[in-house]
Amino acid sequence: MKSIFTSIIILASLLISCENSSSNSKSEESEKNTQLEKQSFKKDKKLLNRKAFEENLEAFNSCKINKTGNGKCKKYLAKAVCEYYDINDLKEGNDYIAYDEIPKRLKELESWENIGAFNEKNLLSALDCLNNSEKPVLIYNTGDSYVHVVALKPDGKLFKSGKWGNISVPSCVSYFTKRNDSFTEKGINYAFKSANDLTIWTKK
Repeated sequence: MKSIFTSIIILASLLISCENSSSNSKSEESEKNTQLEKQSFKKDKKLLNRKAFEENLEAFNSCKINKTGNGKCKKYLAKAVCEYYDINDLKEGNDYIAYDEIPKRLKELESWENIGAFNEKNLLSALDCLNNSEKPVLIYNTGDSYVHVVALKPDGKLFKSGKWGNISVPSCVSYFTKRNDSFTEKGINYAFKSANDLTIWTKK
């Protein structure tokens, strides 16, 4: 009888031990998964540079002061867009393409699409891609011999433009190679003379 009682105690101890072991295992696995998620989140946050437009504007202005000649300081818009959204679409090898090469590159990329001309309907579509889907939106002029490209500013303000018929225009990021008033958060009407020949592109 004593032997049976002893066996029952041993069996109960083993069951409790197994349950504790299983519980500890699950707890360790859960903790491990949480740590991995945190590491992944930190990695993602590290890759995205939410100050890319401002930082590259500073670098761009410094470049213009310290370098002379055509073809200098043209890469900073492409660099800023790639760093802000963690993409490589506007790179050539290890370097970034010049701003005036961006229109040609966008047409070559299957991952980008042309929304159309700058009008209220297309602008609303662009802002939806920008702010709700967190996709980059680039706008450039098609009618002038001198091409200029801007990036819409995520979560930026809308501005009323008197010279554009008092319509609301989005804020954008504009680096001017031939002007000294580059900016990261003014209305797009400060970057172009008119909206007549502007075209809108976004990443799919």
